[in-house]
Amino acid sequence: MADIKRVLVVGGGVGGLTAATAFGQRGVDVVLIEKRPAFDVPGVGLGQPANALRVYDAIGVLPQILASGFIYDHMYIFDRQRVLLVDHKFLLGDERVPAVCALSRRRLHDILLAAAEGAGTTVRLGLSVDKFDEGPDKVAVTFSDGSSDNFDLVAGFDGIRSTTRQHLVGSAFLPRPSGYGAWRVQVPRHPDVKGMEFLQGVGSKTGAMPLSDNLMYLFHIRPEEPGAVFAREDYVRLFQERLAQYGSYVTDIRESLNDASDIVYSPIEPMMLPWPWYRGRVAIGGDAAHVVPPHLTQGAAMAAEDGYILALEALAQDVPLEARLMRYSQKRYARCTFVYSFSRQWLDEEQSVRTEEELTVACKEFAANASVRIGASDRVLNTRIF
Repeated sequence: MADIKRVLVVGGGVGGLTAATAFGQRGVDVVLIEKRPAFDVPGVGLGQPANALRVYDAIGVLPQILASGFIYDHMYIFDRQRVLLVDHKFLLGDERVPAVCALSRRRLHDILLAAAEGAGTTVRLGLSVDKFDEGPDKVAVTFSDGSSDNFDLVAGFDGIRSTTRQHLVGSAFLPRPSGYGAWRVQVPRHPDVKGMEFLQGVGSKTGAMPLSDNLMYLFHIRPEEPGAVFAREDYVRLFQERLAQYGSYVTDIRESLNDASDIVYSPIEPMMLPWPWYRGRVAIGGDAAHVVPPHLTQGAAMAAEDGYILALEALAQDVPLEARLMRYSQKRYARCTFVYSFSRQWLDEEQSVRTEEELTVACKEFAANASVRIGASDRVLNTRIF
């Protein structure tokens, strides 16, 4: 059986940093590369549900995360004027971890980076992989700066445009435009926003997530042309137009947007890579293997689970390495496919509301059934995986 003594982690996001920490804490020599020259982490905020918090507890950073974010245990669905339709209490968490803790993406990254470095990870920025040469016992990697090195295992967590995935499957499986896009902005927290909430409109949905006592982010999901690229100077006008039908605090935020507002837009490009998520001694996880709509706030959580479970399985040594990586692939595929399919169905259903009549019907349906559906998801995702 193969001993894993030296690992290359490609990508410095949530999954890559979690994997690096988990390997490093088990005595593995880890090198993590990130193609960006600095960790100027994009994005606004992340809800971290209980299943992600259990991973962070396992690598020793749960207290820092809980101290840095906003803890909540309810999800709310409203109509576009913020009349309550659904008050769902999450069936997530236990005596140790809360249902959800949301925090800024930057703060989560800083905590995980410190954990990886504390576990001995060597971090190299501004570097990517040019070539993999796989042998029976090692992977020879040529880097973008011309240097090369050998590793017992390569863990590709290099995101939605993954070069590691391309090495494994070429262009056979790629993220595809869904025809929907997400707009986000961080703003002062409205005192009424005490958990994740959605406001259903005609042809779109908006909502908010608290990140701290003082901050939250507002998000908006709606149809956008595949491949659409918007000029940065148009962001304020475009976002304001898209929020025009919504009332309550959304109206106030809409009117407050200006050129200093840090508005983020990104297309939603779902993808689910079939297993196996490896070949030889190269494996992938996170957005390299699956990209899910944001509705369950499980994108980063699935990446964190991938990173931790990959380390556990790769180092198990109860069966040959290939069987361990296959076991990792099959375990993670089943769980991530559930998140993908549940989130994608939710996205399609909410975005199918295109008339006032359909909105009336949808609001009644949400009030009758949404909590039951979310509860079914909660029970699956709260199942312990390690």
